[in-house]
Amino acid sequence: MKKYYKIMIASLLLLLSITFVPAKAAVGYNYSHDGRLIYSTVGLSVTADGIFTVISDRWTNEAGDKVESEEFKSPSDLYLFTEKNGEDVIYIVDSGSNILYVFDGDVNFKYKLRSFEIRPEDFLNKEEMLSKIKTRQGTGSDAKSISFAEYLRTQKENKRIEDFLEVADKAYEDREEHEKFYINCFELSGVYRSLRPKLDDKGKPVKDEEGYPVMDDLIYLCDKKNNQIVIVDANNYRVVQVVPAPETINFSGKTFLPRKLATDAKGRIYVISEGVYEGIMMFWPDGKFSSFIGVNYVKLSFWQIFWRRLMTEEQIRRQHTIVNTTHTSLAIKNQFIYTTSRAIDDVDDSRMIKRLNAEGKDVLTRNGYHDPKGDLLYARTGVDQNLLGPSRFSAITVNDYGVYTVADEKTGRLFTYDDEGYLLYISGGRGNEFRDLNNPVAICYQGDNIIALDASSKAVLRFVPTDIALVINKAVKYHYEGNLVASSEEWKNVIAKNPNYEYAYIGIGKSLLNEKRYQEAMSYFKTGHDVKYYSKAYKLYRDQVVGKYFTPVFTVGAVLIVALVAYQTYRNIRYKDKDEETGEGDE
Repeated sequence: MKKYYKIMIASLLLLLSITFVPAKAAVGYNYSHDGRLIYSTVGLSVTADGIFTVISDRWTNEAGDKVESEEFKSPSDLYLFTEKNGEDVIYIVDSGSNILYVFDGDVNFKYKLRSFEIRPEDFLNKEEMLSKIKTRQGTGSDAKSISFAEYLRTQKENKRIEDFLEVADKAYEDREEHEKFYINCFELSGVYRSLRPKLDDKGKPVKDEEGYPVMDDLIYLCDKKNNQIVIVDANNYRVVQVVPAPETINFSGKTFLPRKLATDAKGRIYVISEGVYEGIMMFWPDGKFSSFIGVNYVKLSFWQIFWRRLMTEEQIRRQHTIVNTTHTSLAIKNQFIYTTSRAIDDVDDSRMIKRLNAEGKDVLTRNGYHDPKGDLLYARTGVDQNLLGPSRFSAITVNDYGVYTVADEKTGRLFTYDDEGYLLYISGGRGNEFRDLNNPVAICYQGDNIIALDASSKAVLRFVPTDIALVINKAVKYHYEGNLVASSEEWKNVIAKNPNYEYAYIGIGKSLLNEKRYQEAMSYFKTGHDVKYYSKAYKLYRDQVVGKYFTPVFTVGAVLIVALVAYQTYRNIRYKDKDEETGEGDE
């Protein structure tokens, strides 16, 4: 009996571990072609040396300055930039202390900036801009946003607007400290660094002696409560441009609260503004507002449509959030804008990830078993409302070969997809350890690794690929580059590590399809449950078989027909002659 009970208990524990796989991502899981939960090794993991917090030795620089815990309480965004020499620089902004932190590629703390110098020579003949540029006055609960012109008027001697402009005639190295001016940001919420073509006074690109365009190296900051974007030089952190709230009729009645941003190769700025439901805001390099792109329309149910028909225009305006939702994050790669947004309910969760082209049209490829939307299985009822409903994406990042990863703030998981929309692997998860990801607010690729900022634990986590994920990444990269043979070999290695990895069979099948080995390809597509490619392989196989046997079969058939006709003709002639000889044909 004791042996019997032991078997029952062991079976029960095994059943529980299988049933509740989503409760802890470290267990490792994926989804099958029919949406079932299946075991799978995690794709990315955090090792002990991949956790960086205020207690880390790496967060104290050589000068003794360090990241203070009281100043690193509200980290809001992270961005990784690779310089010309190949070295990485990591930027983090804190919305509470309004500090920009700078780290090297190994997440060693370098320095921090609390304010940004603004020089009058950069704003000559633009006195009207001083009333549009804003700065923070005061700290804590007493902080408020005022115009830079007002800030100058409220300061003591040598801080008036006239004095600010007159300083421009004085060499910078000769200026005294009271002749230097600074902008204080108010709730820094986003950071981005990129190169932008330098323009002359006429708006034409500046070129060097060899004819190559000169590029400005800039850092963009979302100065949320100052209602502006502050652009600083990446080398000396001097303010070179401020993008204020738009004054166009399209933005009338709205408040500009920039949260996240990105720029393209031409210097156009794409901004997610809190409370703006018309889509992502696009600005020209000179700071002028252009248009909204990528609006998130929500599919309404029958009853929502019915009740809206009975509402007044004012009631409909108040329920604007029902019509569309705001974006939560964005990333730019190869001139495509990858975005994430929230789903209103579980019937509207298939378009939370988008890839927008230049026209703002969603061109994300969705050829996978399921639409890219994070967890397929989730609770719909329960006490804890924070755990209900679809995934809630808070960040997205894209690598050089089309693989993108999204962070789910609800579960703390990272979902990685290839450029065709297949779910490659799932990583991360909530927990009580520093290596757990409880509230991801930003993620960036660093090679095959992912750097994540956790606002809950106030930590930076470096996720590295597991053994199987490294092989999967190689297979996907080879396929992206068009090397299907090398990709197929890597997919075979994936199957050797995990025979239940269905997508690997499709990768092998594609290589066989390219080699015109259609019958073998059909077998792999069948195992991989890919109806589309199986049908394609079957059609080509059928055409191949028909093409192989059509000529001999047609030739034999034609010969038989000719022989039959000839025989019948000969027979008719013979019997006709015989009848004529015997006279049987006469009356």
